[in-house]
Amino acid sequence: MKVCIKGAAEQVKMGEIDEVCLDIDRILLATDGSEPAIMATQYAVTLAKMFDAKVKAIFVDDGVESLELPEEREADDVWEGAHPSVKGLGIAKVMCERNGVPVEIDIIQGGIAKRIVKTAEEYGADLIVLGDTGRTGLKRLGMGSIAETVIRASSIPVMVIKID
Repeated sequence: MKVCIKGAAEQVKMGEIDEVCLDIDRILLATDGSEPAIMATQYAVTLAKMFDAKVKAIFVDDGVESLELPEEREADDVWEGAHPSVKGLGIAKVMCERNGVPVEIDIIQGGIAKRIVKTAEEYGADLIVLGDTGRTGLKRLGMGSIAETVIRASSIPVMVIKID
């Protein structure tokens, strides 16, 4: 018998601990094409393979630029000069397809952290995966951390991939 335990540590009875279970059917991957985002893509695809899950890869456009989805590009090998976020979505798409993971990609408009959380909720995601750019000092104070904001705002578990 498989038992999934929920609740605070003081509510868990040691005798009830059995096989650990975790059911992940849908993973939301937020990418901006950065190095941490590409690493997050690898984690998302690996987890999706392990759990036989689907991935929805998104880039949140805060309105600064007009972007094309990877399907709108003329050929698969035409990435030079592409915006990093579009390339990031293309990498996610190809990585999923080559690993047999169902994937959906989208460019979402709006505030980045808020739209990541809202899109994850609408998608029915069991996990949000994103990279952390590792801002420190004044940049962090001025711009904040999108990863931290997503963690605080989300009721869905969040996996943050950080590269030092």
